[in-house]
Amino acid sequence: MMENTSDQVPLKDQRAYYDNYWRTHKLGLIPDEVTRLAEIFHAVALILPNFKTREIRICDLGCGRGWISAELSKFGTVTAVDLSPQAIQSASERWPQVDFQSTDILTWRPDDSFDLVVTSEVIEHVPDHKLFADTVRHLLRNGGYLILTTPNGKVKRAWDAINGGSQIIENWLKPAELRQLFSSFEILRHKVFILDFSYVGIFRITSAPKLLRLINLAGIGKVYDLIRDWLRLGLYQILVARFEK
Repeated sequence: MMENTSDQVPLKDQRAYYDNYWRTHKLGLIPDEVTRLAEIFHAVALILPNFKTREIRICDLGCGRGWISAELSKFGTVTAVDLSPQAIQSASERWPQVDFQSTDILTWRPDDSFDLVVTSEVIEHVPDHKLFADTVRHLLRNGGYLILTTPNGKVKRAWDAINGGSQIIENWLKPAELRQLFSSFEILRHKVFILDFSYVGIFRITSAPKLLRLINLAGIGKVYDLIRDWLRLGLYQILVARFEK
């Protein structure tokens, strides 16, 4: 797994960082967040039929400013947790239908279990991936589902070259590492998405506008995307999995 020297940051410093981060973070959605939400909704649509007509219990693990939590509340009762009291306070005021709680997600062990755990762009910002996976296993009931999105560690170097910024902890997982971490789950879906995000390194070729235009004119755009997915060259990855205790 990818390591970062910042992974030893004390919890109080992580909390202070994210309180400031969410205090100054703009509330409007950016395009890649909209794309991630669409992928999450597609995964939810695949899972919902398994619950017949009953309302499902959902946990948004590492909810940040709560925008995904609010959308998930359309499908069931939502408990959303985050390390930052600032984020939780703002989210609670904006979306009272969600049960927002401030806690350390790596040590949170509630008595209740959930039908579905959704966690989007969180695991790469925690200091211990294994403990994070243990938390997910504790939260899920027998036969429960996980929907997880996270950046693709395979393209981190290209992303750093164009973005430069990072959060206090950045431990990106490659697709193979993510699958290994959740190998005790039945993996139902694992793909990368947002394929055209960089013109650095190999992406100068795979995302070159002229090449993409020629591919689309030839009518093989979908095939080309499947190849890039197979090579794991997307910015984000989504994992959908079922857990049996």
